[in-house]
Amino acid sequence: MARWGGRPGDALLGAALLRCVAPGWMWRNEPAVARRLAWSGEAVVVYRRLPRRRDGLCHALALHANALCESGRYEEAIAAVAESPARTGYTLHVRAKALMGAGRLDEALVAVEESVAAYRNAVPRREDRPREDRPREDRPREHTVNALRTQGWILDRLDRTAEAVVAYQECVALLRDMPPRQALSQARLKIVALTELATALRGLGRFDEAIEAGTKARADTDPPILRLYPAFLPQRVQLLIDLAWCHGATDDLPAAREAAEEAVAAARTLIGHDRATGEHGLVLALECLSHHLGELAEAAAELSALKELADLCARLAPADPEKYEPHLAAALDDLAYRYEEDGARQESVAATAESVAVYRRTAARDPLLHETELARVLANLSIRQRDTGSADAAVASGREALAITRRLTGTAPYTHSLLTATRLRILADALRLTGQDTEASACRAEARTIDAEAAEAAEAAEAAEAAPYNPAAPS
Repeated sequence: MARWGGRPGDALLGAALLRCVAPGWMWRNEPAVARRLAWSGEAVVVYRRLPRRRDGLCHALALHANALCESGRYEEAIAAVAESPARTGYTLHVRAKALMGAGRLDEALVAVEESVAAYRNAVPRREDRPREDRPREDRPREHTVNALRTQGWILDRLDRTAEAVVAYQECVALLRDMPPRQALSQARLKIVALTELATALRGLGRFDEAIEAGTKARADTDPPILRLYPAFLPQRVQLLIDLAWCHGATDDLPAAREAAEEAVAAARTLIGHDRATGEHGLVLALECLSHHLGELAEAAAELSALKELADLCARLAPADPEKYEPHLAAALDDLAYRYEEDGARQESVAATAESVAVYRRTAARDPLLHETELARVLANLSIRQRDTGSADAAVASGREALAITRRLTGTAPYTHSLLTATRLRILADALRLTGQDTEASACRAEARTIDAEAAEAAEAAEAAEAAPYNPAAPS
């Protein structure tokens, strides 16, 4: 008879299963997700037969929930972890990850904050206890670091980026202070945390700090390391893209180009290991590279990068239009500008027309996000059609651009009223080519009226801002 109830050997079997499923060092070949899911599920069954081993059941449920998360079965993971009465740091962290996967970020943030607090308040295991000559705070918990990284990720997705930076910075600081043995096992987490920290800092416009954080992670993901551990490649690609944009924002264009070229190369390598992730990374890297080549006035290299980007997005968009059609439309728009600068006017018109066609589809799915861009590219198309002698087409494009802009005026009156004036002039130029002088004159007159009203409103706003404060004035 087993000591804890159930069948003989159940306690040993349960312990063995949990040991197989428990996370190991990143250097170890861990069992595949399917096996972890099966073994943790079996451990749950075994511990259900051991009513006096509630701690084992709680641990098994948490590990099973974690395996369900890795399998993308988030609702089942939430149910599994909810069955456990334990409120340990690990259980709370798994709950947070399951809620993240289910898109319930506000609840996930509460869970991960509780997880961080639980880890900080936990009594260290014997092997984690400090030596007599070393204070306890010099041995930060590896699990605390993991939970802090998750907390930063959730805060960033909730647009609480400044708070996310604080969480990431604490995570990185704890990793930096770990003893070598612990630091080795957390090497990947350090790279991920530094990469996400650099991204968050870039989002806040703190470019120098982002470059500092990113440069540290860049050194940890040099090509020799990538050959040994290709799992670092997604972080390497994202990191180099962020570094390139930050170098560009600080006017270090040669460094921006170098980082962007490295990002393109890393993305190409990643395609061989994970095609979907690598191709998405290549899209972002080519966008970054083409932009900085344009800033450096390297027209031929920019044109080559834009052509590759447009071809890649055109190939990827049919399978995932929501993800890749906005990138395709923007790439075609940039390509049209490059053709125009090179004097290839017909090619510029063709690329702009393609961009308009793609923006029509994106605007149909999400008008709020894409209609402004559709109106802008239609206005560009009208100008380019006019310059190539396609007067009637220029009028049609100009009318559509103006109609969309008028409709959008209610969402941002000042901005779109000025754009309305600009597009009235574009339409007027096209109308004159077709001999419709009366309507063209009316368009120009309306544009002048809008400009005068905008100037008057701006002067009134400046005067009100400059006036001394009068508490007795009516509100």
